[in-house]
Amino acid sequence: WVIRGHALLHGRMDGQIQLYMHQHAVCLEYGHVYTEKLNVKAAHVSNSAKMKYLPKPQLIQDDSILQQLRSLVQRVFSAVVKDAPHGPFTPKEAELCQIFGLDFIMDARGKAWLLEVNDYPAIASGTMEHVDTQVYTNLVRDLLRLVVLPKVDGTDVALGGWHVIDWSETAKCGKLT
Repeated sequence: WVIRGHALLHGRMDGQIQLYMHQHAVCLEYGHVYTEKLNVKAAHVSNSAKMKYLPKPQLIQDDSILQQLRSLVQRVFSAVVKDAPHGPFTPKEAELCQIFGLDFIMDARGKAWLLEVNDYPAIASGTMEHVDTQVYTNLVRDLLRLVVLPKVDGTDVALGGWHVIDWSETAKCGKLT
């Protein structure tokens, strides 16, 4: 199995960049027990099994796992924040808004490991098509309430399911915590 989480980089007009992770991390099970044999494709992260035969994806409910994922998100984005666009953006009122899909696994000791970061994550398509549509409806709704509606309608910022990832100290120092 693999865990898919979503992070958001939001660069504001003042040049500050805020990092968030959405509360809905999805566990995707695979159709075959892992083996080192490379010819058994369904046993590896690049799954070749037919989606309709796979178990239904579930949301991660364990707070300790979610905290590990947030920590990994903080560490990976802290390592590259200096290379992110800090503005000013064009046109004058523009802001940076980018969602990333992150894939994680857990080892036998319960430690989370980051596998990859996707800059154009599948949302309700591809390997994510069997995820309950409410998961992605919530993610997009929360994005609109956090970034878009305050900008275009002047409504109050609402976090919804987004958790602020505090990376201010690591971003300043260039070190990981």
